[in-house]
Amino acid sequence: MLGTMDRTDAVFSATREGALARWEEFLPRASDYSALRNRVQPRHPHVSRLSPAIRSRLVTTQELVESLLATHAFTRVEKLVQELLWRDYWKGWLELRPGVWTAYRRELEHLKHNGDPAILHRAQEVMAGRGGIAVMDRFARELIETGYLHNHARMWWAGYWIHVERLPWVLGADFFYRHLLDADPASNTLGWRWVAGLQTKGKTYLPRRSNLEKYCSPVWMEDTTGLERIDDAVVSTLKLPEEPAATRVPWMPLWERPELPAGRWGLWIHGEDLTPDLSALGRFQPECVLTILDDPLMQAVGLSEGRIAYLRHALADARSRAAAHFGCPVEHRGEGSLAHHLAGVAREHRLDGWVAMRPAVGPLADALPEIESALQRAGLAIHWCRRRWDELRWPDAASGFFPFWEQTRARLASGTKPNSRQGVLPL
Repeated sequence: MLGTMDRTDAVFSATREGALARWEEFLPRASDYSALRNRVQPRHPHVSRLSPAIRSRLVTTQELVESLLATHAFTRVEKLVQELLWRDYWKGWLELRPGVWTAYRRELEHLKHNGDPAILHRAQEVMAGRGGIAVMDRFARELIETGYLHNHARMWWAGYWIHVERLPWVLGADFFYRHLLDADPASNTLGWRWVAGLQTKGKTYLPRRSNLEKYCSPVWMEDTTGLERIDDAVVSTLKLPEEPAATRVPWMPLWERPELPAGRWGLWIHGEDLTPDLSALGRFQPECVLTILDDPLMQAVGLSEGRIAYLRHALADARSRAAAHFGCPVEHRGEGSLAHHLAGVAREHRLDGWVAMRPAVGPLADALPEIESALQRAGLAIHWCRRRWDELRWPDAASGFFPFWEQTRARLASGTKPNSRQGVLPL
């Protein structure tokens, strides 16, 4: 497993201070990203390695984009800006089509409990790094041991799982989600769907030997065992049944900061957004701040020890910063459900309820109806907030990425910093 959290944090920072230091170190080399980003090398020197911090919002897309544009010409870092915005696009796309996430989770549970035993056994072998293609097995072990894979390696491995092993994509997506420190419900699920050919009609991703030999470190390609299985002339697309178009739900605007009634309110900080102090909620004056390590939810999803350790460390960092920023009592709870702890701490501090950043589609959002009902039964309320960046960006993920990107690109390239709905980007 990961060993100590210190080892992991040395590579993937679980603190805001460490993440910002990593970004400052990477920023002078950001203009090289486009040329070098596809090269999969030991310790991943050509990428920022900030994706776990971005995923949990120890740092935000907005501040990284702002610093890029303040230090580099747009044309020199356009590809990096585009890649940063992919995560926002995926989140917006899934927020508008939550049924895709529900269907994925339903199919996953069905396969785990009713799947063909031979398929489930082979899936376990491949996940354990015993699939028979040396480089792919190395990637599987790296994922388990470090909680990370280079994006190009993720695509190769997902393509191998689906199109070579012919295994169900949902089981592979679940493997990634349980282990990747940066696993986001939207980017992980939709990325796997894209590789499978479900997300964009006619688009699949195949792991071709020539591509690995071009971009993967020679050290990792020395063992050629099994490479004949991904020879360019051998690999073929697995044709999956076409799906009906995903049902799109209306966008539900959420104020950047709720107008709270008079009373005593606490701030709940969760792992989906660890810097509410840097949002409009930074002006909020809570009676207390609460973080919760939700053991039942993590066990239900099956998160790895590495993911849990990273979250525990990042929550501790959030508490430290919140104590300094808000100047109020800071509490932490574990070994119990979210609803139980929210109600219990509210009683201890005589609160009328909680304020929190609303999580996007995913396991935590799935738990919200139960949380809201439990708090309501206890006579407590919860008020949700959303960052203005998300409020303005996510609704534009109505179709493909490139229409979404072109709207953004035009404004960034022109150097405008609009502050209205028409402007899209609240830089």
